[in-house]
This record gives sequence, structure tokens and C-alpha cells, in this order.
Amino acid sequence: MLEVKSLSRVIAGRAVVSQVSFELASAEVLAILGPSGSGKTSLMRMIAGFDAPTHGSVHLQGSEVSAAGKVRVAPERRALALAFQDATLFSHLDAVGNVAFAIHAADKASRQARARAALQDMGLTAMDGRDVASLSGGEAQRVSLARALAAEAQLLLLDEPFGNVDRLTRIDLLARLKARLAGGLAAIIITHDPADAIQLGARVLLMRDGRVAADGTHEAIATGRHGDWARAFLNAGKG
Repeated sequence: MLEVKSLSRVIAGRAVVSQVSFELASAEVLAILGPSGSGKTSLMRMIAGFDAPTHGSVHLQGSEVSAAGKVRVAPERRALALAFQDATLFSHLDAVGNVAFAIHAADKASRQARARAALQDMGLTAMDGRDVASLSGGEAQRVSLARALAAEAQLLLLDEPFGNVDRLTRIDLLARLKARLAGGLAAIIITHDPADAIQLGARVLLMRDGRVAADGTHEAIATGRHGDWARAFLNAGKG
């Protein structure tokens, strides 16, 4: 469903992403790992359509959506759903309204009912009228994930979605996300923690200095088939 071809992005003369290529099948889950500054978020921004690549192209469902210097299809027309480390909720909407915003149902009652169900899937109930400013960090991230999952997009993009939550919340959210992904949704998740990839059963794309250092299962990379640095990174859980 997604094909990234020789994707590069150069900023101020420096290649923050360099010649990255991979394919993602329908219902596949891919975890992008790597040290800070390795190009993970820059790569995802090009996939989402926020930034144009300097070289290479992005294809969704067989259609070219970005090419060198051009965003051919805007982010909102790519059938994507996104969630980030910072929950980025709409302050003028309550928790249910934030989730309902992503749902394209015919009437308000249907949108709100689906929004409440999505929130419940993320462990939240009785959220009608709940001001998002009153939410804890963990609650806000649950709302953000519920909104992304409620959109029923073809591809879910998650950029460090568990970075601002405590350990117990992280474990719970990972389990809930895994259950939803088991329904066949394709997803790409950026994370600094290799344990997230293991929990989600995800294929790993390991990046270093803007390039792909390894691409495969966590086990194959961690046992050394892709080089000492890749093995050390996954085994240590840090760059």
C-alpha cells in the first residue's frame, strides 16, 4: 500500500534523510527506530505530505503522492491518520468532540456515538463535556490515539505516541493499540524504545545518520545479522 523510493531530504546542505527505500503492505506494522537526529521524523513528515522530498518519491495505493520538490497530494487527501508525542488536541472541543472531528459520519449523533466507542477502546469513559485542558498527559494521549483510530484511515502514522506517558500507561496503551491493529490496519510508529516494536510485533526499520541501517524483524537485527551497531542499539535500547 505504501512505497518509498530513494527518498532524500536536504536542509541547509545537509541530508537529514538519504536514499531511504522500503515498502509497506496492507495490514503491516512498521516500527521506525534510531537515535535522536537519525531522520525518523523527517521521513514520516515526507510520508504524511507535510514536506516535499528533495529527491525520490512516495506512492500510496499505487499513486505517486510526492516527488522531488513536489507534494502532489495534500496530507488531508492521503487517507492517513496521525498522532504525535504532543497530543495536539483542539482546545475549543471537548474530548468527545476531538475524536468526533475525525469521523465522517452523516449526522452528529452517529459521530459522537462512534467517538465514545473509540474513547472506550482507549480506556476512557464519561468524557462528554470534558475540557481537554483538564486532561492529564496520559488521558490526552488516549484521546489523541482514539481520534487517529476513529478516522478509519488506510494508514496510521504515530510519532513517539508514548513519549510523554508513564510506564504503566505506556504498557496499557501498547496493548490497546495492538488489539486495534490486529483488525488489519497498516501502521508506522516512530519510537525510541525497541520494546515497543516487540510488543506490537512490528517489522523494524532502523535508521542512522539519515539512512536505513537495517530492515527486518527485531530478532534478526538484534542477533547481529545486520551489523554490530544495529545489534547493540536494539539490545541496549538506546543509540
